[in-house]
Amino acid sequence: MNIIDQLETLGLNGRQAKVYLALLQLGSASAIEIAKATRFKHPTVYDVLDILKERRLVSETFEGGRKRFSAENPNRLRQAEEERRRTLEELLPDLQALYDGGRRRPRVRVYLGSEGMEVVDEELLNVRSGEYFYFGGVREMIQNSSEEHLSDYYRKRISRGIWSNAIRVRGAENDLEYMRGGENHLRRVRYLPKPILENSAGLYLYDDRIAVISAWKENYAMIIESNELSLLLKTIWNCMWEIAVEP
Repeated sequence: MNIIDQLETLGLNGRQAKVYLALLQLGSASAIEIAKATRFKHPTVYDVLDILKERRLVSETFEGGRKRFSAENPNRLRQAEEERRRTLEELLPDLQALYDGGRRRPRVRVYLGSEGMEVVDEELLNVRSGEYFYFGGVREMIQNSSEEHLSDYYRKRISRGIWSNAIRVRGAENDLEYMRGGENHLRRVRYLPKPILENSAGLYLYDDRIAVISAWKENYAMIIESNELSLLLKTIWNCMWEIAVEP
């Protein structure tokens, strides 16, 4: 990643980054000098300078009746990031309240490919209740990702003290140590007493969300945010847990 790309991650577009870099090198320059250094047209240079002045990255002075421009100290970029972070921290509770208040309507998100599993994993590792519930088999999980990913996820889950409650399918198991039940693995496991259709999607229940993951053929993940549906499926999960057998 070059310096232009890096500045773009800080909120400067390509033209703004090039003008700012030119001024850092020139020290002080007129709009004509900046246009020559960047090969931008004069109106473009003035438009970019106006934006950089608003962001307090460029200052303007007069010398001999002519405008000259100088780049502010690059530390200003750090200060701007800190100011944005403080603003976000102050604003986030209000935004979260609006987001939570809008949950009267269910939300559905669909992801294709491996991205869906990554999103579900991230949400499971940040579950507010400290535990989640799922139905599926280890073989199906490996199909969704890999043993390396599962072991890395396992270490993160253990370090955060999150319990996993699993109703699994014996015919879809895999002899992996870190997928076993027990307090040391922070996992409760039971098995369905009778075989069911294998190669099915996995179902995860956490907070007020339901995640469905299918990688065998359809290769998607769907996350539903619905308090009522979550309560219904958790009730069904509890009934299945009662008839499931311990290892």
